[in-house]
Amino acid sequence: MERRFYSTQDIIRVHKGHYFEPGTMRFFRSRVLSYAFDGKTEVYFVTSEQFVGSTMTKPRRYTVRAYNPITDDIRTVPPFNELSRYRALRIARELAETVEAQS
Repeated sequence: MERRFYSTQDIIRVHKGHYFEPGTMRFFRSRVLSYAFDGKTEVYFVTSEQFVGSTMTKPRRYTVRAYNPITDDIRTVPPFNELSRYRALRIARELAETVEAQS
């Protein structure tokens, strides 16, 4: 991967899809943490979502995402919306380091 990603702002700047559009983020009550962990082929980052229904509001939970700068795809790294902030950041960092070390 030629380009280095130092924060999620770098991903947001180059991503051409709808993932980071304000309407999409609002609909899912999504937030994107600023940290990006640059691996060999993907960049890992963390989002959080919160379900708010008419009768209940669930706690905000976190998910690790992987951005591929070659294909411009963003995928979810399971589990979806089940992690604490700390655990999600730790997994994202470990994935970037592990994939880098294996190559």
